[in-house]
Amino acid sequence: MRFKKIHPLLAIIIGIIIFWLLSRLLFIPEWKKVDRVVMTGKKAVENEDLATVMSLVAEEYGDDFGMDYERLEKWFITHFRNYDDIKVFIPYKKITVDDGVAVCSLRVSVRALNQSTGEPEVIYGYSAWGDELILDLKKINKRWLFTKAKP
Repeated sequence: MRFKKIHPLLAIIIGIIIFWLLSRLLFIPEWKKVDRVVMTGKKAVENEDLATVMSLVAEEYGDDFGMDYERLEKWFITHFRNYDDIKVFIPYKKITVDDGVAVCSLRVSVRALNQSTGEPEVIYGYSAWGDELILDLKKINKRWLFTKAKP
């Protein structure tokens, strides 16, 4: 079987494309990792998956709503019991990362079906584009975790 010789220019172009694809797969920017944590949290809340939600929260969590890790866990347990069909809308998201600390500024609206009344309710974000929510994250043991939330 004879192989045709590849044109050198074509070989260079293929090499550049392979290098670019590998670099995109191997070197994920930190802001993208933070974005994945936020979107994983969104999906976990919508699926009422308490274990996943709390796995994204640092044990040192404390926020401007008066919650620590344990209170936040109890809050989610209560809301997962009282609401069905939870939907989290994030029409705006800005992530900044600096030296192992990230700030994620969001516009968020959370709507759900109240189990006792059967009526839809707004849990958070009453304006048309949702309310502002600022989430602080910290890289702990090579994982991005939520450490604080502020309105």
